[in-house]
Amino acid sequence: MEKIFVDASTVISGLLFRGKESILLELGNLGALKLVINEYVRREVEAGLRKKIFSLTDENCQRLMRYLLRCVSVASDPPKESIKKYWGLLSDKEDLPVVVGAKEQNCDHLVTGDKEMLSEKVKQFVNSTTTSELLEKLIKEKFMRL
Repeated sequence: MEKIFVDASTVISGLLFRGKESILLELGNLGALKLVINEYVRREVEAGLRKKIFSLTDENCQRLMRYLLRCVSVASDPPKESIKKYWGLLSDKEDLPVVVGAKEQNCDHLVTGDKEMLSEKVKQFVNSTTTSELLEKLIKEKFMRL
């Protein structure tokens, strides 16, 4: 089974809107994929859901977080030494715990919509992809087995 690390924006999109990201989360919920986040991503998701733009009640935020925890495994954050080791990988240093976390969890893919995390430089470090590309790949693999 493929092990997929999911970034916060992908998770938030999957929790709040119908579409490919919600399908990805449901595949994790059903056990068809092993979805992984780390504590850093979990905190980002929780903070993101509480933004005024979404107008969610505390109860709705808690419900969405409970659903998320049924869909994903939550790993520990990468150690600070690992973050420092890969400091030059990204210009947006706030994304380092995501990229390094995916690498340290030995994930097959990092799913993101972030352009810098989809760069060739990052793809060589950890196999980053979009939700659409991942779902297309999984569908092709499934049909080739039939």
